[in-house]
Amino acid sequence: MTTAGFGPKMAWLAVRAEPRLVMDALGLKDLGVVEPRTGLDLAHFTDDRVVVTVVDQWCLVAGKWLFRWSGIAALSMQLGAEVQYFATDRSLVMHRWARAYGADVFMSDEDALVDENDVFRVASQWSVDPRSLPVVSLHIAAVPVHQ
Repeated sequence: MTTAGFGPKMAWLAVRAEPRLVMDALGLKDLGVVEPRTGLDLAHFTDDRVVVTVVDQWCLVAGKWLFRWSGIAALSMQLGAEVQYFATDRSLVMHRWARAYGADVFMSDEDALVDENDVFRVASQWSVDPRSLPVVSLHIAAVPVHQ
């Protein structure tokens, strides 16, 4: 098993649902399995690709595209599953997290003094810390053109 991970300057979702269902709900086009470093680089340096993997029953979707994404409650209601959103970019001074169970959404206080370590701490408590992942397979996916 390969270990891969991502850190700062990334946005991601953790969803308690099957990857195919998550990808369909987000309108992603699966482009197939990719070597972890290549996939993570594409997700980090482009706006039109994300990576998708499963860790501990959580489907993780990560990429810069998600910095502009909003729809945590809608996705949670559509899938009937818990959805978590995380984003951290110290150059933009942006550190956020949110958690949805259907229409009920808990969001971080954007006025609070937080940093990227807080984002990773919350991710670890709620689901998965993405900085070191036991990756079995990593898929690269194209994001919807209309968003």
